Order: sequence, then structure tokens, then C-alpha cells
Amino acid sequence: MVLGEIPTTRVPGRLQQSPGHLIRVAQQVHTRLWSEYVGTELTAPQFAVLLVLALEPGADQRTVGERASLDKATMAEMVARLVRRGLVLRRRDPADGRRKLLALSQNGAQAVREATGGVVRVQRTLFEPLGPDEQLEIVRIMARIARLEPGAVAVMTDARPTLDAQRAIGYLIRVAQQVHTKLWSEKVGTELTAPQYAVLDALETEPGADQRTVGELASLDKATMAEMVSRLVRRGLVLRRRDPSDGRRNLLSLSPTGQELLHRSTAGVREVQEALLSPLEPHEHVQALTLLAKAARL
Repeated sequence: MVLGEIPTTRVPGRLQQSPGHLIRVAQQVHTRLWSEYVGTELTAPQFAVLLVLALEPGADQRTVGERASLDKATMAEMVARLVRRGLVLRRRDPADGRRKLLALSQNGAQAVREATGGVVRVQRTLFEPLGPDEQLEIVRIMARIARLEPGAVAVMTDARPTLDAQRAIGYLIRVAQQVHTKLWSEKVGTELTAPQYAVLDALETEPGADQRTVGELASLDKATMAEMVSRLVRRGLVLRRRDPSDGRRNLLSLSPTGQELLHRSTAGVREVQEALLSPLEPHEHVQALTLLAKAARL
């Protein structure tokens, strides 16, 4: 497979109409591209923090967290890690001992410069399935789903940091995914995660399908799917048996308990999808799903 080439997967009709599922898959595409083009030394959220500091040196920790769309606990842990790595300098605000002021170290500034080319390639590759007008439109739509103002998104477009939301599609996808996770917790709860729901939904669509097919339908890689199925089997939600015609294949089906939980969760899942799209006008919903499906390579 060529670097940056993302395999497409087939998705059941219901998942194809689920903005939360499409955002999750688009985020998976972004994560894979980031690993290929930027590497593992800096995660996307870490780069966001460093980039904000390149734009606003000396900003306080709370402000940087808000700019990078990170909650207080995540931001505190991340800054501590970046300080230990020598990428960020931290000091108390002499005017207010409760505030921590942050700045890039020389190593941090170098890390931003070195990552810039890869970050730009990630953004451009994410945009590849979309035409020029669609690229502008998905940025506008995703900024609204992410509850962000487009002009406030920081990205790298060349050797210098600039504010240019039109190349920040990866950032917008990440923040939209955070919005989805929060809505899921509020409206569905913790009994079933979104990927687990996708597996159960796929099994209702294709009962008795083999594990690999279900993983493709739910847009999960082989290792994640294997671990998830084992967990769902232990919980009594999924039934697993060997294919009598091929002992290497596992055939899956919903248990009565799994089917009951799937149906019980459906109303909450529908509320999540409606809330995700609520910042958009009704006539924009179909367009949002179409553009997200393209970005997700579905």
C-alpha cells in the first residue's frame, strides 16, 4: 500500500447515516496519517499545544488548553509530560501564583519546525477525496459540529505558525470526536461504547457474519476487533462459534441480551446524532454526512 493511501471499508446503511460513526472513522484516518507523516514523537494534541505556544508565547496554561481544545485534566498531564521532555518551559505568574505561564523551549520550537512538513501533508492528504469547494465546505461544517469558530483554529501552513482554519481539518475532526464522546456519555452512558454499538449494529444487519467482515462493517482493525469481540462474548452480548467449513474463521451473532441492549441504546444514540448535527441547518445534514463519508474514505 502506498504511503498515505487509506483503505476503504463497507459500512451498513445505518452507520453510513451516523455522523458520530463517520467522525470516528475520519479520526482513525487522521491518526494513521499522523503516524505515517509526523511519527510518534509528537501526538496531534501535543503539537496543538506547542503550536499555540508558538503563536502566544508566555500564555497561561488554562488559555493554552482552551486554544488547543483540551480539558483541564488532560492539559495538566500533557504539560507535565512536555516539561519533562524539555519541550515546554513552565513558571508561576509573578502577578498571580495560581497561574502557570508556558513558553516553548528551544527544543520545543525545533520540534514544531521539524513536524510542520508532516502536519501539512496530513491535512492535505485528509482533503484528497474532496474537491476544492468541498474542502471549504467541510471545514465550515466541521467547525460548527466541533462548536468552534473557524478563524480560531491554529495550524501550520509553512515554516511559520499562522491562523488558517482551511488546513485544520485534522484538528476539527479531533475536536468533533471529543464533542461526540461527551454527548455519548451524557445520552447513552458507559454501558456500551460507540465502537461496541457499531459491532452490535453490524451483527443485527448481518447475523452470523464472520469476525473479519464485522470488523470491516464497524470500521475496526483486526487487533481492536479481536479484543472487543472477546470482551463482548465475556459480557454475554455476542455469541461466537467456529465456522464448520473453515476452522480459522469465527462466526458471530447477537445474543438475546446483546440485542436487547442494542435496542435499548438506540434512542440515546439517535439523540447523540441529532445533537451532533444540531448546529447545522436541516438542509445541511445530508451534505455533512456526504462530506464526512468522503473524508473517512467510506
